[in-house]
Amino acid sequence: MKKKNPTRPSKNVISSDISLLQWAVVAAVTLFLFIFPFQVALFNGMTFDYEGPLFGFMIFSSITLLILGIRLFKTWRFDDYRFILSLGALSIPFMYMLSSINAVSAHNAKLMMQLEFVVAAFFIIGLYVAENKRHMRVIELAIQLSGYVVVLYGLMNLFGQAFFVNALWLADNGYRLTSIFQYSNSYAAFLTALFLAGLFSAIHTKHWYWRAAHSFMLVPIWLSLMLTYSRAALVFIPFLILIILPFLRIGKQILYLIYMVLAIVSSFAILSKIAATADQIAKLLDPASNQGKTLSFWNHLPLSGWSLVLGISVLLAAIITFMHSRLSQWLDNATTRLGEKKWSYVAVPALFIVVGVLAAALVFTSSGVRSLLPASIADRIESINLEQHSVLERETFYKDAFKLAADYPILGAGGGAWGEIYEKYQNNPYSSKQTHSYYLQTLVEIGWLGLIVLLGFLAAVYYLFIRAYIKNPEQRGSQLVFFIISLSILVHSSVDFDMSYMYLSALVFLGLGAMLAPYNIIIPRFTAYNHLKWRLAFPAAISLMALVLFFWVYREYDANVNYNHALEMAIVEKKPLDQILPSLDKAIKISPDHPDYTLRKLDWMKQAYNSTQDVKYRQEQEKLITQLKHYAPYNRLLFVEEYQYYKNVGKSDIVLSTIDEALTTFPWDMNFYEAGIMEYYLFGDKEKTINSKDTDIKWNHSLELYKEVLNRIEYLKSLPTGQLQGREFKVTPTMRLAIGQIYYNRQMYHDVIELLKEDINGDFANSTIRSEVHTYLDALQAIGQKDEALSNKLAEAEKKAQEELEKINK
Repeated sequence: MKKKNPTRPSKNVISSDISLLQWAVVAAVTLFLFIFPFQVALFNGMTFDYEGPLFGFMIFSSITLLILGIRLFKTWRFDDYRFILSLGALSIPFMYMLSSINAVSAHNAKLMMQLEFVVAAFFIIGLYVAENKRHMRVIELAIQLSGYVVVLYGLMNLFGQAFFVNALWLADNGYRLTSIFQYSNSYAAFLTALFLAGLFSAIHTKHWYWRAAHSFMLVPIWLSLMLTYSRAALVFIPFLILIILPFLRIGKQILYLIYMVLAIVSSFAILSKIAATADQIAKLLDPASNQGKTLSFWNHLPLSGWSLVLGISVLLAAIITFMHSRLSQWLDNATTRLGEKKWSYVAVPALFIVVGVLAAALVFTSSGVRSLLPASIADRIESINLEQHSVLERETFYKDAFKLAADYPILGAGGGAWGEIYEKYQNNPYSSKQTHSYYLQTLVEIGWLGLIVLLGFLAAVYYLFIRAYIKNPEQRGSQLVFFIISLSILVHSSVDFDMSYMYLSALVFLGLGAMLAPYNIIIPRFTAYNHLKWRLAFPAAISLMALVLFFWVYREYDANVNYNHALEMAIVEKKPLDQILPSLDKAIKISPDHPDYTLRKLDWMKQAYNSTQDVKYRQEQEKLITQLKHYAPYNRLLFVEEYQYYKNVGKSDIVLSTIDEALTTFPWDMNFYEAGIMEYYLFGDKEKTINSKDTDIKWNHSLELYKEVLNRIEYLKSLPTGQLQGREFKVTPTMRLAIGQIYYNRQMYHDVIELLKEDINGDFANSTIRSEVHTYLDALQAIGQKDEALSNKLAEAEKKAQEELEKINK
């Protein structure tokens, strides 16, 4: 019976294709891997600060995709299964396009749509370029060597020979190594992928010098991984090893574990000294101060650190290189008979599970074993449990993500939705612009339909790879490196935001494409169509997509450049407003949905009005608020601008409705509660001589908001012991003053005294505190009591405040 989708060696796999276009794409991918990681790994933080490098990355990638599209005009075949896989990859950005229709942030949705098209482009690039063995080998080495550069650069920051902002991140337990990522957990995911792939390459490469190079880097990678203090990475590594081992012959499985143990033991042998040296260097350089201080390599501290790292790395590389041939041959011979049994591939993984469980039990139960590690690392390992604050916080993020998704179930809330509206759904006042899970962030952004598309695509790719890998043993090779790297990052990204680093995201999808590229899976029924001219539709579509993406992104880049130019003229060159505005207006015209551009102009219009009292600036403010409200209705800073503007122009109804809307969107924002309680009191106070009923309604609403604050404070006390509350949330002096005034007007004098006594010993330089004390003293007087000492203290403070005011006015 004829198979529907046979897999056979592609002619291109063994050809010596020297197409300049093909090599141009390979060269472009190599440049990307060595250059763009140093742009904070292309982190997509959904803020203006990170957008410049992202636009450069997308422009570069669109040009690369265009070159590939032109190349495909010559080589693409209609019966090639890669066509369907390419459409599968493109279905993900297509889902982002659909979700952008009702996105909660038009700009974020547009940016994510562009980035997802680029990520899909990397999958297509890997799929069509790595079909040639030579090209695949170049890309494989480029990924690993560029990764090794990142690792060494991270160690240079650790030992003080280089300075990259937040390459050492100051956390509660000291400095955590982050290298170019500025976030230790995502760096740990990257290191995990490099370490597991490096082990594979050390075993399978045919050249001794590459084996030496990969072996040499195992210790620096593992040391760096331990110095990230990432617990999740340590938890995931055993599971990843269990997935990888069945892909290897039994002899190679044993060799993989032997080299791994040698690398880990070698690293632990020097880890305490490296950690101690790094701490001493950190005290000297104070990396958190961002002063950019460095030390010479020949300084005794870094020299001692580097000597240990390089010395043990050279020793390990020498041992592995010299013993590999004989050990590998001996293991293959010794396991030949066992390898013939069907269950042989799971024998070593099963043994690994047993040994791993025993080793884990020893580490967690034996203080003597943990004492061999630096105290900070031992404490992190000991704290691995389900009650630690990072686990509890992630659990909260995930529950809140499901609550958000319930309101946008099918297509999601658009790209970047979590960072825009997570506060509406949050359980407690934490601050996290990232969902800390790639899959749940996808759910939030493109809904259940989009998540199914993503998971279906990933499942199809891995299924096809595993099927082809099993059925074509003669084609097995280093494509497993791409499998290891992509799988390691995707698994870790289930509990962190690794895929928000577009460098990692591109790396994953490049690997997904490259690992399938050598297998020429054909669809026989479509072979007859290969000679038809309309087969060129796919290369034409790829080329057109690249062109559209290029010009689309270039416009956004142009807006970014103009906005930066406006800022430079304003802050550095101190140019007048009329010279600055043309650049800013151009940025807004190109990208009217960008909140930073419009909010900046709003701020400048406000300053201009305060200086000139020219009504045209007020009119421009209202116009900008209305315009941005359409594109970013949940933007917190816009709510603040809207509230302040309508308060200044005296539109009380809009002020109160703005506050109510803000409190619905930001139910844990203490500042909005403060504004709401005070404004409802003030507007009620204005109306008490006109309509006492309206006064009562407004004052009662103020009291309701105050009660809501008290209820939420009480709720925060019920959080699990290990879970951090997040942002501050408490009753402020302004809230107490407003409520105290309401109580006083309702002759609830004892309630006034009880409420305000908390602040009578506060800082009298604060006008709100002085107002509270006034109300407190009035309430005392109303019940026939007085506090002479407090009255004298208040009088003295007000006299001092008046003198300070007169000095300022002079």
